[in-house]
Amino acid sequence: MARGARTLRLSVIVVTHLGGDWLRRSLASLVGQLSELDELIVVVSAEPGQADLDSLPPCILLELGHNPHYAAAANAGLARAQGQWLLVLNDDTCADPDFVAELMAAAVAPGMYQPRILLADGTGRLDNAGHGLLPDGFNWAIGREDAGQDYGEAGTVGACSGAAFLVHRAVLDRIGVFDEDLVAYGEDVDLSLRAKRAGFALRYVPQARIQHALGASQGRFSEQKVFWVERNRVRVALRSMPRGALVFWPAFAGARVGLLMLARAQGKGWSAKAPNSAIPAALKGILAGVRLSPDALNKRRADQAHWSTSEATMWQHIWQHRVRWRDLSR
Repeated sequence: MARGARTLRLSVIVVTHLGGDWLRRSLASLVGQLSELDELIVVVSAEPGQADLDSLPPCILLELGHNPHYAAAANAGLARAQGQWLLVLNDDTCADPDFVAELMAAAVAPGMYQPRILLADGTGRLDNAGHGLLPDGFNWAIGREDAGQDYGEAGTVGACSGAAFLVHRAVLDRIGVFDEDLVAYGEDVDLSLRAKRAGFALRYVPQARIQHALGASQGRFSEQKVFWVERNRVRVALRSMPRGALVFWPAFAGARVGLLMLARAQGKGWSAKAPNSAIPAALKGILAGVRLSPDALNKRRADQAHWSTSEATMWQHIWQHRVRWRDLSR
């Protein structure tokens, strides 16, 4: 990543496609929390004149002139950033007044830090407290639609959510930035697992709170989204999961799909909310991921040069942050 003559404390990078009220709301929640040692970067992934960028607060505006999708747009912001710490946000987020201070207070060592993300519907319900994992690359937003727990204790997470996370520059200097071949969806889990493999901690900071308008960009269950999600899960698993998970990947994936179909038949879980067209889209995505497996395995071999987390520790990580049946069947 490029560095300027002066290294700042924090770079906040907000990626937007069409701008508008969501972006203005997000930036307004942030500007009062930043100091002269921080910078605010807005990356616009749209054709010239397509995005509504009126009445934005002072910020560095990086207009790409086209839409390269999320991973490449976020990487453009990361390349421009000068901060030691990098806070990556979706434009449909709105931070609590002490969000930045709480997040930075918890960031005591290089790693990735996950805030508590709430739904932006005024109910105070949790969107997620990071991601849980399954060995086939499946991930689930921990705490979503779970009214039984507060998730108010700090700890670790299986993976950080791309909607809002903080990362130290040293992490990206070691492992690289988002994998642009993923295009969109799953790039946050991919980056998190690569960081874990390299020995960095993935921490949850519940006192840092931010709201997120879930599904504001492409909806929660569009065919295109389901396809990308399933395709990228295969690639993430092949790149970073333990060797045993790769050997038994068909069994893990088959069991997971079977459980989702069981939940759907019972009218439970997210699979029951998805349209029938999402099922063939998911199968197409899985097949596309399998076809691209040589690329993922080549990246795995390249990554191994800086791995410091053992296979046993990775299995422990997956087990500690596993997705449970109750998560799938809510």
